[in-house]
Amino acid sequence: MGYAVLHLDKAKGNEARTSSHIERTVEPKNADKNRTHLNREFIEFPEGVKGRTQAIQHRIKTAGIKRKVTGDQVRVIRINLSGSPEDMKRIEKEGRLNHWCNDSLEWLKETFGDKNVVSAVLHMDEKTPHIHASVVPIVTGQRRKAKENSKKKNAPRLCADDVMTRSKMVEYQDSYAEKMQKYGLERGIRGSEARHVTTGEYYRNIFEHAETIKEEVSLLQQQKTEEEQAVKELQHKERQEQQRLAALQMEADKKQKEVEEKQRLVQKAKNEISVLGVESSLKKTAKNVSEGIGALMGNPKAKKLQEEVNILKQEIETLQTEKETIGKESQKSIIQKDRLIFEKDSIINTQQTKLDKLFDGIPILKDYDFIIRLCEHIGLAFDSIKQILKGKEISYTGKLYSPEHKQSFETTGTKIRIAKDPDNSNKLCLAIGELNYADWFREQKKKLFENMGINIPQPKNRQGFSR
Repeated sequence: MGYAVLHLDKAKGNEARTSSHIERTVEPKNADKNRTHLNREFIEFPEGVKGRTQAIQHRIKTAGIKRKVTGDQVRVIRINLSGSPEDMKRIEKEGRLNHWCNDSLEWLKETFGDKNVVSAVLHMDEKTPHIHASVVPIVTGQRRKAKENSKKKNAPRLCADDVMTRSKMVEYQDSYAEKMQKYGLERGIRGSEARHVTTGEYYRNIFEHAETIKEEVSLLQQQKTEEEQAVKELQHKERQEQQRLAALQMEADKKQKEVEEKQRLVQKAKNEISVLGVESSLKKTAKNVSEGIGALMGNPKAKKLQEEVNILKQEIETLQTEKETIGKESQKSIIQKDRLIFEKDSIINTQQTKLDKLFDGIPILKDYDFIIRLCEHIGLAFDSIKQILKGKEISYTGKLYSPEHKQSFETTGTKIRIAKDPDNSNKLCLAIGELNYADWFREQKKKLFENMGINIPQPKNRQGFSR
């Protein structure tokens, strides 16, 4: 059995932005355009009222409220009704979604009053079917802080605090879950520490997760680079050993030729002796023959030459063994390093795929990613960047670097925040003062030129940001 989802949220202001989202006058990134036509508005607006925003205003004006509605008062309570994703799909598949909508609407009117429910829209173009309900918190009865002899005991009031007391919030969860039992939906865990997160918090959490993955990828890339460098050093060492062995081999080959030449002379002397006789040969061959015979008879010079040959042969064998050992160890190390590099490549590819899916699935993360890199580039400290990512506005004093002009500009008490791009409401940008960051830097450049007495035409600034 899944859970019934009920979330209430207070809202001030004219709610134009939220109305645009609910009524799809602005197309959200996570909506399926092919299913938007399945969305439904269940509440019929009064004559002359067009849309949710006007319906909220109309209810407040016609409720008979005597007290002035102040700017900081909550004008509407946003209510989201749904269920666990798999259960809502099941309800839709069973053909019971209309009944679920009717029961949810009935619960809203019974709980908050028929006239107070000014809008209820079913969204079918997002991942899970859900209803966005709008309740104007008009209440009657004496104010909690009113005097006992007050004559306005039953006067209508706009008071969200009376509607959203702690005890009533528990009652809403209980009564809505009871209404939803027939659909296999039950109440969430009482006292659970789980809480609803706003869209901004959700995107920030996802962005922080993406940043963590990026850090992991960066670390793995660094480790991979170190492993590749180690392989290069091993290969360089192996080449040096091969060059050293080649030089020794050349020296050994040279000694071997000397030995072969001496042996050839000895053999030549032996042949001459056998043909001409020892005495005649000694007369004709003189010193060479005596050295040859000396070698046959154990001459010290011949013995020394033979010893050198033997030593060289041992050196050659030792070098060959050493070469094979080094080659095997190098190959073993290279294979190990290659395996580590392959493993890191696999992990990097997996993490990069996760990151790509996050950016593809939630395009706004690309805006956050660009903004954080931009903040670092223009010279904001990490703590300031964190505050901006939390949706806060910071006051900055110091130098800001312009990537376009390749210079820094001094500023004092300038407000910096994340804002909607005035050219594209679905994108975010960095606002400095009341301008897009690029326009702000151009404005500073223009002022600098004016102070120097130089009048250079500048491109027309874009429209500032509204709050």
